[in-house]
Amino acid sequence: MSRPEVQLQAIASQVVKLETLQEVNTRALGDVATGITRLIERLEKSDDTAREAAQRARAAHHRIDEIRASIDGIKQGQRWLITTSFTLIGLAAVLLGLIVKFLE
Repeated sequence: MSRPEVQLQAIASQVVKLETLQEVNTRALGDVATGITRLIERLEKSDDTAREAAQRARAAHHRIDEIRASIDGIKQGQRWLITTSFTLIGLAAVLLGLIVKFLE
């Protein structure tokens, strides 16, 4: 073979290697793009899950606040009942004392 033929063959060999590398790189880029797409889908799902969890947490806190308010109302009602009962007992004792005093 002559020198130009050897050079052409070397160039052709390099072109084949470059084409092979290009195919490998194209496949790798496709795999990376697919992986990124899957990652984006997972991130979107995790965002949805996080939003749902936050919504449920807010609803639970709201229910807890309602329960606390109910308990506070019950406590106030109990305080009123206890103080009213003691007041009535005191008035009854005073009235009984007055009745006993008048009967003497």
